[in-house]
Amino acid sequence: MIKEQIYRCADRILTSGEQPTPEKISAECQVDVNEAVQYLSSWKQDLSDRISFARNNIYVPDVPESLSLSFGRIWQQAVDEASSRLQNDQKVTGNNLEEAGRVSDDAIKEMQYRQQDLENRLREQNQKNGELAGHNKAIEAELSVLKTGLASETTLRKQEEQVRSNVEHELAHLRKTYEDSKRTFDQRIKDEQRHMLDSVSKADVDVRYYKNALEKLRDEVGKKESALTKSIHDIKAELAKKDVKIETQRSQLRSQETELKLLKQDVASQSRELARCTSSLLAETNKSKRFEDKGRDLDNEIKRLNQKQYNSATDWSRRENNLRKEVKDKEDELLRTVSRLTSLEKRIIAQDEELRRLNSRL
Repeated sequence: MIKEQIYRCADRILTSGEQPTPEKISAECQVDVNEAVQYLSSWKQDLSDRISFARNNIYVPDVPESLSLSFGRIWQQAVDEASSRLQNDQKVTGNNLEEAGRVSDDAIKEMQYRQQDLENRLREQNQKNGELAGHNKAIEAELSVLKTGLASETTLRKQEEQVRSNVEHELAHLRKTYEDSKRTFDQRIKDEQRHMLDSVSKADVDVRYYKNALEKLRDEVGKKESALTKSIHDIKAELAKKDVKIETQRSQLRSQETELKLLKQDVASQSRELARCTSSLLAETNKSKRFEDKGRDLDNEIKRLNQKQYNSATDWSRRENNLRKEVKDKEDELLRTVSRLTSLEKRIIAQDEELRRLNSRL
């Protein structure tokens, strides 16, 4: 039952001009796809037995015999007409083929002539290409040589520029070092001079102070010494008077023992006063000696400071000479560097001209 249903469905789809597929049969007959595939394969195998288009026996399944005979006659007429049309088409096609063969032969001959001409042209072109290739190789070799020379010149120029930049950097560093050393030297000299001037001024102030103090002390000592001398002279005069009085009154000594004792007491007191004055004089003398020693020490200190200043001035002059010598050496080195830079610039200019000449040749 399912087989006949699937067969009828497949025949109907085939007569409608479509190819039967398992999906279409499964959708129309509402059966499983696997069953549709199985029965469709058997339908394809039985199709040649079920439908026959022989000339004398045309059989169409599920169609009445009268309709089958009518369909056979119509089919036979269609086949005859198709055969006649096929023969006519074959004749026309044969004539067209002959004409096309002649045209193709002419075209082939023309193409052969053109091919031979093109081959000759191709050989000439290949020969020209060979010559041009040789010429190009020569030009490429020359270009490679020029490029190599240009690269070497460029490298040399870069090296020269690097050397120039290094020399300029070194020159700037030398100038900066020279300026820094000069500023440092000037500042050091100014500081040393200022320090020495301050020391000398302080020493001069101290010397003037001690000299003034010594002069004042000498004046005071002189005044005290003159006063003591005057008092000593007065005492000596008084003693002389008393001696004269004692000599004149020696005869009265015994009678005037009491007065003599008093006089002795006065003399003793005066002697003590004289001793005190003498000790004071000695103290003042010692003090003046100490001031004189201190003055001599100050004079020695002044001499030592003057000697130190002289030595410092000598040392400064020696340092200044050394620094001037170093500055002169630096200036000479700077001049040599400048001359070297000038030669390098000339060489670079010559190399630039050579490069421009090579570029113009290229």
